[in-house]
Amino acid sequence: MPLLRFLARRLAQTKFGQKALSQPGNGLSILKQRPGPRVYLGLALMTISCLTGLPALAFLGYLSVKVNRVMIIAAGAPVIFLLVHIVFGVGVYLAGQNYAKETLLWATKRFLQKFA
Repeated sequence: MPLLRFLARRLAQTKFGQKALSQPGNGLSILKQRPGPRVYLGLALMTISCLTGLPALAFLGYLSVKVNRVMIIAAGAPVIFLLVHIVFGVGVYLAGQNYAKETLLWATKRFLQKFA
């Protein structure tokens, strides 16, 4: 607990900490607004990346064993891994730019109120 109090005091001295503390109310007013198509597209991309990553790797593993070529999984796994992360990152960018900022400010305010 002393470490958390120390971190809270240091964070309260920063511009970000002061901005979080000066926020009125609970700070999550953005969640009351109706999301636009950009947010829905971002959520769809994040869902697609989560649902396709492991099945694609499993398919590559199966294909690699079936045709007895280890290089299929050795070369394909990093490509699939990178592609899934890029799609997820684009989805986060589209869906959560404003939401992430507001949520981080709210969480910082709660942390500082509890430990500072």
